[in-house]
Amino acid sequence: MDFILMTEGDTPVGLTHEHRYRELIDEVLLAERVGFDAFGSSEQHVAIGTATVSAPEVLYPYLMALTNRIRFIHLVTLLPTRMNHALRVAERIATEDILSHGRVELGTGRGNTTLALRAFEVDPTENKAQWREGIDLIRRAFLEDPFSFVGEHYKIPPRSLVPKPLQWPYPPISAATGSPSSVETAAELGIGAIMGGFYLGFDLVENLLKLYDETLAATSHPYPITPRKMVTISGGMHCAETTALAREQAKPLFDMAKLSTGAYERLSTLSKDYAYMGAVKDVDFDDEEYMFERSQGFLVGDPDHCIEHVQRYVDMGVDALVLRVDSLPHDQLLRSIELFGKYVIPRFKHPRNVVRPADDVLADIRAARPAHEQALRKFQTEQNLLNEKESVQ
Repeated sequence: MDFILMTEGDTPVGLTHEHRYRELIDEVLLAERVGFDAFGSSEQHVAIGTATVSAPEVLYPYLMALTNRIRFIHLVTLLPTRMNHALRVAERIATEDILSHGRVELGTGRGNTTLALRAFEVDPTENKAQWREGIDLIRRAFLEDPFSFVGEHYKIPPRSLVPKPLQWPYPPISAATGSPSSVETAAELGIGAIMGGFYLGFDLVENLLKLYDETLAATSHPYPITPRKMVTISGGMHCAETTALAREQAKPLFDMAKLSTGAYERLSTLSKDYAYMGAVKDVDFDDEEYMFERSQGFLVGDPDHCIEHVQRYVDMGVDALVLRVDSLPHDQLLRSIELFGKYVIPRFKHPRNVVRPADDVLADIRAARPAHEQALRKFQTEQNLLNEKESVQ
């Protein structure tokens, strides 16, 4: 299980974007120190009231220079042609791969807000096909030298990608997936799937995971595959000293969740490719028990409660959790990252090194004594028989 810190620079009223970005940098540096595997941010344009990271390709190299171990994953780079030309994405990812010494990954998507799609004049009935072609173009640019591409949206004559990435065959690639159809597409392409449950519960996510495994196994892949099952905790992860305190502090996250899902409802009416997002209208955001424990959108509690929650994903076969840690005061976010890194991550990374309560160790020692004494008696009996045999001889 990998643990990916996700923050989008959500900036509260009265604060400047500059100040929030400085806080974000401190959060990423702490995440590296306490054991998070990767950091990621989405690419959000002209967003109102939530995310402010519109240029992660600029933010990441700055952070790469300040870190040594933590990886960077784009969650996600938007591939509609009017937002990002796929060849430019390949160039940027290759450059980041060099600057980070091979610590970058490419998550991709087609956009999930009408604010951004309309601002860039993206047709929501065409952007899925543009994303699909973009994936093929990027992989071909990484693998073939020279490469070329002819499709509906891209027509690239023979060219050579400059620079080339460090990771071979290329940095891991994945796709944001929310519907069975998009999960199947990611598996058919042999790329990772970044899944979320849209606050509709764990059963949906578990079914998507099974669908990904089945489709991946049933498909032949012409390109090298980079399969990984990632699940996003899109509402937020928040860890505190007690579960009651964590829940109380995390309540403002509901407002962010409502805002983002409102965008999903609007988008669901514009194209059949987004119709699945309309299901969020049935979520009751005022039911705190459901939201915290059963919606799959949150991971909130003390370290022990968080461990139980993570174990559920481990049992499902999830490869990585994308944990949104944002939209709360900076000191609470730092404490949450610290507690999760100190007490939760080691349970899944280094369980044998986790110090156990002395009473538990003593109980295990006492339980093991009868077997030890039986082995001792058996050994002594065998020794006596051996001695008798030697004395007779």
